[in-house]
Parts: sequence; structure tokens; C-alpha cells
Amino acid sequence: MVDIPQILSRVKLSRRKGGSTHCAMCSMGGVGSTALARHVGSVSDKTIREHAYTPAVYDDEKNIKLGYMYGNPYDAILSVFRRNFQDMHSKAMNINSPTPYTSLKGVTIEAYLEEGIDHFNIERQFDNWLDASLTKHPTILIKYEGLSASIDNIIQFFECDEAFEIRQRNCAWKEQPAPVIEGFKKMYGGLAERIDAMPATKILLPAHWKNIG
Repeated sequence: MVDIPQILSRVKLSRRKGGSTHCAMCSMGGVGSTALARHVGSVSDKTIREHAYTPAVYDDEKNIKLGYMYGNPYDAILSVFRRNFQDMHSKAMNINSPTPYTSLKGVTIEAYLEEGIDHFNIERQFDNWLDASLTKHPTILIKYEGLSASIDNIIQFFECDEAFEIRQRNCAWKEQPAPVIEGFKKMYGGLAERIDAMPATKILLPAHWKNIG
């Protein structure tokens, strides 16, 4: 497993060939990523690439490090609907992807789960970001539920000097009515299990970085 110091040493070698390094934070949405993205100076904050469906959309960038933040999909979806962002989020998660955007304007969480179709294509995004062959840049995968234990490594990865204050949230999905809970498990149960099994952080390096240093 590649450690943070090794990453940073390679970043410094890479810099010599092309200028300073910047970063981009992306997420599945509803996982508290905005505050961290702004803290580390993400160039994707409030852009169409904030919820990029694949890291490949950054292929043309130079000297950039990527972060992808994900978490329990039940709480993530609840967060999106609670803020009435479901229509906007459907657009963001599908932009530039092979699938068209489906309008969710005015759709309730109950109706969404009853339909049983993942219009956000969350698992596709998750799979793409976990696939090292799809990125040309060093990438850190961040699980929201492991943020407290891994924040120092994350800050170090992004070469940020300021500490980041973490605000924990409760598992709100457990407090939902039974039909909503069952709807979540039916639609996203498999993904939730995969995410729960992930480590707090994981670093992916593109193949060409093996020849640096």
C-alpha cells in the first residue's frame, strides 16, 4: 500500500516537470464533502465536475490530485431530498455521462424509493472512482464514516497546513418510517455493504507514476 510520504515525494518530482499542483474534490453528494473541498481549495467546488461520474473527466488536467468522498447511501440520499436538491443532483450525477438526466423536480423520497430506479447512478460513480485504470492522477478515496480517524492523512495528501474541524452527523435513515428503510435496503443495500467494507481512505496511483522516482 502506498503511504502519504511516498505520494508527496512523487508529487514534488512531478512538479519539477510542470509547475504547481492543485486539487479537485468530488463526491457522491450528501456526504458533507463541501466543507472539506473548500478547506483544501478544490478547483471543482460549485462546478459541473463537483459530482463527476468518472475521474476520467480530469484527464486533460496537469499536476492535479483528486479526492473522491462517499458514504452510506441511505443518509446521502436523505440529505439530498431533505434539502430539495434531488433534481439538481440528478443533473450533476449524469452530466457528460452516457445516461440522460431524469427530472426529479417535486419528487418525494417516498415516491423515488417506490419507483426503485437509481436515477443518480450512484453505484456507477462509485465503481468508476474505485477503478485505478480510469484516472491519470493520484487519487484519495475518502469514506465519510471514517473521516475522524483519517483526516490528518487526508490533509497531508492535499498538502494543506490548516486543521479541519469535523462535524459528525447521526444515522438519520434509521429514524425513517419502515417503508422508507425497506426502500433504501432494496435499492442501495448492496452498495451500502460495499461501502461499509471499505477502509477509511485508500490511495490510487495511475500506472505512469510507477516510473516517477
